[in-house]
Amino acid sequence: MNPPEIDTQNRVTFRVNAPEAREVKVINLSDEMAMGAAEYSLTKGDDGIWWVRTNPCRPGYHYYQLSIDGFKGADPESQAYFGWGRWTSGLEVPSTEITFYQPKNNPKGDVIVHWYFSEITQAMRKCLVYTPPSYRTDITRKYPVLYLQHGAGESELGWTMQGKMNFILDNLLAEGKAKEMMIVMDNGYAASPDAENKARPSGDENLFEEVINNELIPEIDKNYRTIVSRESRAIAGLSMGAGQAMRIGLSHLELFSGIGVFSGGVRNFNKETSFSGVFKNVDKLNKDINLLWIGCGYLDRGFENIQQFHRELEDLGVNHVWHEMDGSHEWQVWRHHLYEFAQLVFK
Repeated sequence: MNPPEIDTQNRVTFRVNAPEAREVKVINLSDEMAMGAAEYSLTKGDDGIWWVRTNPCRPGYHYYQLSIDGFKGADPESQAYFGWGRWTSGLEVPSTEITFYQPKNNPKGDVIVHWYFSEITQAMRKCLVYTPPSYRTDITRKYPVLYLQHGAGESELGWTMQGKMNFILDNLLAEGKAKEMMIVMDNGYAASPDAENKARPSGDENLFEEVINNELIPEIDKNYRTIVSRESRAIAGLSMGAGQAMRIGLSHLELFSGIGVFSGGVRNFNKETSFSGVFKNVDKLNKDINLLWIGCGYLDRGFENIQQFHRELEDLGVNHVWHEMDGSHEWQVWRHHLYEFAQLVFK
């Protein structure tokens, strides 16, 4: 076994056993500086093992893949995660300063795999449900629910595997910084029965909004101890999921009172026409939304657009929270966003 090794300077040593190969590379799938360079060429040793030591990498989670004689695929020596529309490799570069997403010696919530049949898509669907530690012991208590969405090319697994959602919530709850809540993570792709691409339907072929409103919410309320009210229901997401959170949340304020928008959610904003014109009546909107939270990293390609949206909301007088921080379109930023959002939602 030759798993990637990370030294104290956050340099990563990769080793690949491919004695017959002519060329081996590590391809960084995150932004270039996440792993110190866009790609690295490995050197073949006398034992047939190819190796390279990278430049210092930025703390956080980064996608990468191997290229062996032009064939690109996951590193068999690393943990596989679902991202980029496939199972691929991920590198977790630790931080000595940021620990809010690390597992600690405190009470742990559960992450439950919940299957249900969707009449809308005519298919079985799977969502993940986080329940806080007290859910097991206080069997009469009911909880608010956050519906939390992943990004494009990812799945319902992302917020747990890549995002460390459960550890973030466990730590916040142990410190008394967040209200106890359930978190539901479903797949943002819900293909219509006749969709051409079942795995990644687009446009009118993606029926996720219909599924979450008419099937998922009733399914969760039926099977878990939830507080069944809009005041105790919120929706948030990253990138593609941010757009879903904005569109679904603002279109269904009878269902949701909180909206979290992480690194996405809006393009070409127009107060008269965007989101069915809901921003035309600011007074009503401010009464209907308990929390509208918007965040983005400075290095994100969409930062200026999202920052401009924030400024337009300020000019309109729309109550919201704006959070900008270092980082790009990456899980380290979205971990921070959830950490901050979870401290405000349902309060």
